[in-house]
Amino acid sequence: MLNLEGKRALIFGVASESSLAWAISNWLIKAGSTCVLSYQQRFKSRIIQLTKDVEGIEALEVCDVSKEDEVKDLFNRVSGKFDMIVHAIGYSPASALSKPVIFTSEEDYNTTMVVSAYSLQRIARHSLKRLNQNSAIVTLTYLGATSVVPGYRIMGTAKAALESLVRELSPILGAAGHRINAISAGPVKTLAASGVPGFDDILEYMEKSAPMRKNIDQDDVAKTALFLLSGLSSGITGQTIFVDNGYNIIGVPPHLNELN
Repeated sequence: MLNLEGKRALIFGVASESSLAWAISNWLIKAGSTCVLSYQQRFKSRIIQLTKDVEGIEALEVCDVSKEDEVKDLFNRVSGKFDMIVHAIGYSPASALSKPVIFTSEEDYNTTMVVSAYSLQRIARHSLKRLNQNSAIVTLTYLGATSVVPGYRIMGTAKAALESLVRELSPILGAAGHRINAISAGPVKTLAASGVPGFDDILEYMEKSAPMRKNIDQDDVAKTALFLLSGLSSGITGQTIFVDNGYNIIGVPPHLNELN
C-alpha cells in the first residue's frame, strides 16, 4: 500500500456513497492522506451523514464550481496547502440529455461546458498558489469524449473539452512542478450516471464486449487515481488513462452474434 502520510487532498464532486470522488477519498485516507471534501449545497445532509464516522476528513466545504466567487471563497476559507486535487464533476441539464445534440439550447450547452469542463481550469487556476511542490491533479472523463455513445449526447462534447484542457494545462502546471491527468472510466452506477438515458443497456453491452468480460467498479477507478496522485506516477502528465477493462480498444465486439 502507498504511504501518503502527511499529504492533503482537496476533493471536488462527492455527492453520494456511490460517487467516484467518495471512493477516491476513501483510498487516499487508507493510504494515510487527509481530505477536504467540497460538495454542492443540495447534497449537504447526505454528505454530513456519509462522513460522520470517517477519520481523515479534515473539513466539509460547500462550493458551486460554476460560480467564480464560490471557488475563490473556498480557497480563501481553507487553510494550508494541498498535495492532491480531485475534480470529479460532470453535469448536464436533463433537457439537454433528453434530446439529440443538434437541438441543445445555448443555455444548456453553456451550463454543461462550464460545470463539466471549465470548472477544471477554474479550480486549477485558484489552486496554483495553494499546491505543495510535486502536487498532482486528477479529473474524470469518459469514452464519450472521443466516440459517440448513445444517450451521452452533449456531455460527450464537454468531456472532449475537458480532455483538451488536461493537455493544455499540463505544461503550465508542469512549469510550476505539478502534474495533471485524466481517468477515462468505464460506466459505473453513480448518481450522475443515472441521468444518462439507456445507461443500464450500456452496462450490459460493455460487460459482454470488454476484453475482461465485466464492468468496472468505483474501486477500480479509485486505485488508478491513487497511483496518478502519488509519486509513483511522477513521470506522467497530460494523459488520459483508460480504466474500462479494455473496452476502448475494441472495434467490432467479439462474439458479435451473442449480442443480438
